[in-house]
Amino acid sequence: MRGGAVAHRVRDAAGGGVARPAAAGGGARPTPVTPEFAERRLKIKPKETLHFLVQLRAMLAAGVPLLAALHTLRQHATSPAAARAIERIAVVVESGHDLSHALDCLPRCFPKYAVHLLAAGERAGALDESLGRSAELLDKQIKLSGKIKGALAYPGFLLFMTTVMTIGILVLLVPKFEEMLMSRPDQLPATTRLVLAASAFLRESPWLAAAAGAGLLVALVVLLRSRKARGAVFELASRAPILGTLIRKAYVSRSVTTLALTLESGVPILTGLEHAAEVSALPRLQEFWRRAAATVRDGRPLHQAMEGADLPPALVQMVVAGESSGALDSSLRTASAFLDRETQAALEVFTGLLGPATVALAGAVVGFIVVSLMTPILQMAKFVG
Repeated sequence: MRGGAVAHRVRDAAGGGVARPAAAGGGARPTPVTPEFAERRLKIKPKETLHFLVQLRAMLAAGVPLLAALHTLRQHATSPAAARAIERIAVVVESGHDLSHALDCLPRCFPKYAVHLLAAGERAGALDESLGRSAELLDKQIKLSGKIKGALAYPGFLLFMTTVMTIGILVLLVPKFEEMLMSRPDQLPATTRLVLAASAFLRESPWLAAAAGAGLLVALVVLLRSRKARGAVFELASRAPILGTLIRKAYVSRSVTTLALTLESGVPILTGLEHAAEVSALPRLQEFWRRAAATVRDGRPLHQAMEGADLPPALVQMVVAGESSGALDSSLRTASAFLDRETQAALEVFTGLLGPATVALAGAVVGFIVVSLMTPILQMAKFVG
């Protein structure tokens, strides 16, 4: 079905049947959020957002009116939160607002780039295409996150088992050597005293040790929920060998894909650059996209902002070619596919090295404890001999 027909049905279902005037700067921005419809606490999972976008696009393309599609999706929602979100969307649409405006009222359920993609699609008469692009972009982000989490699962399990094994050694094995080692405490190496002190702390104050561990974990979770702290962690990790390469390539690919899809949907390039910065978790990369937006705002080509930046040379060349041929969105699409392959290759390298590195770390921890215990014992045996 043609996008114009879909957009026509959406306007009729939303009420009024009249397209709203385009926003300044290219007509891709949604209307401001109406306070009485805003719901800033409601949150759904990214996969639920993806399912909503995919199913809504399929139903609209099949000729189902927007409100009927929303009511059907609400009845078959996978969670109470998703049902409430779809119900809120239906209420906003029934009041006469566009679908993009309804999604903008749920900032914790739908990313900002999806709102602008839908706003551009509504004004261009291609809502179904915008829904498809939004779903494609969100799907890529979910898959990348899933691959990274999958790569970290095995090393995470090894680290957990190493922690359990270390605690077991300190609590159960070290006390068997403590009486013999403490016969000459002034002659013990610093590493041995450290191991004995850790063992004594875990045995004498188990609840305090558990509370300290839980507090550290909670503090870490709270810290990572902060946007600034999370950005600082990603920035620090991006400077590490191998892991840093993966993180940089992953977020460059993510931001370039976002920019390509927004431009394809008719979103102005300045808005697209804003979204590219928004989805980039690295402060350096965010600052680059802001400088690029300033360059474009001054009337200069985008590739000038990329000169001297820490970006793949192939990306810069594709942007130059795209601006020269007047097909920047197509060139960015090609660059996005190239960067996706580069990210996948970096992820495979990282995964291949992470497992052995974790095993080596576990061996080093256990070896440190064993050597700390055996060194004074061997010295005593030599002295006695």
